[in-house]
Amino acid sequence: MNSRPPSRPRAGFTLLELIMALAASAVILAAIYGVFSRAVHLRAEAMIHARTAGLRLRAAALLRDDLRHALLSGSQAPTPVAATLLGSAQAPGSSFPGYLRFTTTTGRDLDDTPIADVQRVEYYIVDDPEATDRQAGLLVRTVDRAILAQTAEAPREEPLLHGLERMEVEFYDGTAWQAAWEFTATDPTLPQAVRVRLYPTPAAPGQTVAPIEILVPWTTQSFTTT
Repeated sequence: MNSRPPSRPRAGFTLLELIMALAASAVILAAIYGVFSRAVHLRAEAMIHARTAGLRLRAAALLRDDLRHALLSGSQAPTPVAATLLGSAQAPGSSFPGYLRFTTTTGRDLDDTPIADVQRVEYYIVDDPEATDRQAGLLVRTVDRAILAQTAEAPREEPLLHGLERMEVEFYDGTAWQAAWEFTATDPTLPQAVRVRLYPTPAAPGQTVAPIEILVPWTTQSFTTT
């Protein structure tokens, strides 16, 4: 009888092959981790940009709504409920440029609740408590609904937008833009348009950031009772 030759055991992986396989697996896992980490980072950045854009749109919409519903009754009226319009390049008590104060009606509160009463609003920038340096400011809005109150109370500052370096307020008189305006009894003239520019703080020195611009043609007319 013919006897079969004894079967030889199959050769296994050598140590070198195992090391090469482990090295290739490590490279693949590192590449997958890098892609995943980058995707998570991009997603986080996209969420931050979307949130910032939403806050900017909301602040601009609130300011625009206040300006569109501005009301001035004239300081000659028996009860000058709405007789405030003041804009300047520097806010009192603030190191950040830009100040705006006026009376408005049918505006909206921060929670988007319609406000029908006449109210006096202010816009200016204060130190941002969330900023790591003093170059970034916080845009705030104050609302005073008790205009005729015997005892004036300091209105609460409502935070609107972080990360601003300045606010620029200008008024169009029909010929040129003016950096300041005040509605008074001796000069009850109103501008034809109001323009507000909010300048975000650059993320890096020398970086240019486009301002947030709110331009409202002002059709508001002053009402004076004689």
